[in-house]
Amino acid sequence: MRLPLIVAVAAAIAHARPRPPPSQTNCCALLEDIYPDKVSYPGDATYVQETQNYWSSTCVLSPTCFFTPDVTAEVATAVKLFTENNCKFSVRAGGHHSSVGAASNEGGPVIALTNFKQKDVDPVNNIVSVGPGNRFHEVYTATDAYNKVAVLGRYAQVGTGLLLGAGLSYLNNPEGLSVDNVVAHEVVLANGTVVVASRDNYPDLHKALKGGGDNFGVVTRYDLKIFDYPENVLGGLVTYGEEAMPFYDDLTYNYHVDAAVNDKSTHILPQWGYNGATRQRESFTPFIYLKDQPQLPPSLQPWVDVPWVHNTIRNTSALAPLSFENHDGYVNGDAQQQRTITVYADRAFFKEISRLYYEFAQRWAHIDGFYALHCKMPITPFMVEKGIENGGNVLGLEGIRRPVSILYFGVQAANIEDAPELFKAQERFVENLRDLARRRGLLHKYIMWNYAAYNQKVIDSYGPGNVAFLKRVSRKYDPTGAFQRLVGGQKIPN
Repeated sequence: MRLPLIVAVAAAIAHARPRPPPSQTNCCALLEDIYPDKVSYPGDATYVQETQNYWSSTCVLSPTCFFTPDVTAEVATAVKLFTENNCKFSVRAGGHHSSVGAASNEGGPVIALTNFKQKDVDPVNNIVSVGPGNRFHEVYTATDAYNKVAVLGRYAQVGTGLLLGAGLSYLNNPEGLSVDNVVAHEVVLANGTVVVASRDNYPDLHKALKGGGDNFGVVTRYDLKIFDYPENVLGGLVTYGEEAMPFYDDLTYNYHVDAAVNDKSTHILPQWGYNGATRQRESFTPFIYLKDQPQLPPSLQPWVDVPWVHNTIRNTSALAPLSFENHDGYVNGDAQQQRTITVYADRAFFKEISRLYYEFAQRWAHIDGFYALHCKMPITPFMVEKGIENGGNVLGLEGIRRPVSILYFGVQAANIEDAPELFKAQERFVENLRDLARRRGLLHKYIMWNYAAYNQKVIDSYGPGNVAFLKRVSRKYDPTGAFQRLVGGQKIPN
């Protein structure tokens, strides 16, 4: 999306509030009494900087303060203080989502994990320990030095929240979802206790965090598996124009049922966008082949046999540059909304979905900065089996016998004033499509957290057994329900 950056902080600066006196009884003042140099208010440079760290302007709210801790013990102090004083608060890592209230709030504190930049690579035990303040390009850079890679997101500026939802990655086909490759979580619980949850220690909490999001505590470190890759791999970005669109869904379907299943060294992200400014469809499609050879394998060769505009596929020894290339043009500041559903891969339905979303997008081209993005991303039975092998998760995908497709629908507008009408229309479109998929017998109940809108019932979609499990874990580790009552975002249903 080659669109200009719109900094959505002017209102916060213009309406800067006076700093509350330390004696005033409010949550930020209580914390400021303990950490006077780590609490910032509207008008402070740190407050403005933290406000700019949100991808979507829908998430730029007016918290009373930002708290920017440096170590886990400081997070623990803050969480304990907030819980004991019934303070509503938020936690922000990368801030790369569009759900209002998931990583900020109106009138309360936000714990900004910006300074948690740990990237410790253990090449002997094949683990990288990652702080939640990192963006994925920083982790790729750390592991590239060892010709190793974790199961991370594919875009440079995406953050670690992906590791709590599901996680689609370059390594999905051979290694499964990102959540299934977290070997340990360092977690601050509601009472301020810090635990390290793994398959051997606090295994119920560890499993709950693999899809259960931020409902149990604040994760301050992720220990991730890392895997070897050759000295050179084949990767890059292929840009397509309108002339390639008639072929796109056939290629996408074949990737779902062939390459993703039978050629596990492959990975691509099938996607296309509609640019309201040009009134044209276009695609910036990332490719990677995790082998050292000069050209794409036969399973992916058809993607470069159709007309393309620009092709950067080349041999490379580093993955961090690919993540930047993928992210180029996806900037902070526009009003964004994401929605998702899951369907079984079906060639005819893939084509119908693209036709319907193209028709929808054309009706909104008049909006300043309008862009619509659509992706179809496979989860194969093998990926689900890898999750079971690694201790299981709570996503409810067990038992699929053929690939499902995560359908992503994103819209954006330059001006947040255009968002309500656009977002409501997009919600109607996606729900109508869900009904159509259900009638065709192609709908899967799963809703992927990473791409869901604020009012999509993500955890409900995991199924009653997983919901019951998450409730038990919540009662055990957060008996007062602090992370259900005080922290926004997707919550465990009552």
